[in-house]
Amino acid sequence: MRIDANQGWDPDTAIATLKALAVFNIQFCEQPIHHHLDDFLPEVRNASPIPVMADESVCNHHDARRLINAGACDAINIKLAKSGGILEAIRIADTAAAAGVPCMLGGMLESRLALTAKVHLAMAHDNIRYYDLDTCLLGQLEDPVTGGVIYDGFSLKVTDEPGIAADIHPDYLTNCTSQIV
Repeated sequence: MRIDANQGWDPDTAIATLKALAVFNIQFCEQPIHHHLDDFLPEVRNASPIPVMADESVCNHHDARRLINAGACDAINIKLAKSGGILEAIRIADTAAAAGVPCMLGGMLESRLALTAKVHLAMAHDNIRYYDLDTCLLGQLEDPVTGGVIYDGFSLKVTDEPGIAADIHPDYLTNCTSQIV
């Protein structure tokens, strides 16, 4: 079992709650305190019997380095939308790998196109050991993606085609509002 506090606790509440939850054999807790309180994250991590995963606190590789050097986390959740794209996500993964800190690849309600890119990123990095890749199944009214990864129950399958082998269906794009800037 894994838990995500989504920045919901103050440091004292995080420590007390994580200690109380230790009996449930929880694999890790994502972002127990607000990212503005990162200076308290090492204290939370040191007092917690449950490993702490930084999420909202890590938007780029500088954040990853800072938290790793501070001893503030046991793992890092990388999100393409949060980090600004694949290049910075790779930099975060590489920074964490150099320090021996494992990563999770998460999502923020992106489409299956972004999901496909995330799966390829995860497959290319041994340090990405955890996956939270169900967000494109949540709240999406339609799937405009052609090709790309497909769900097979709780598994994701990729093809051997070059690139990410995914695109947006042209009919979907003709119905979208556009603006030239």
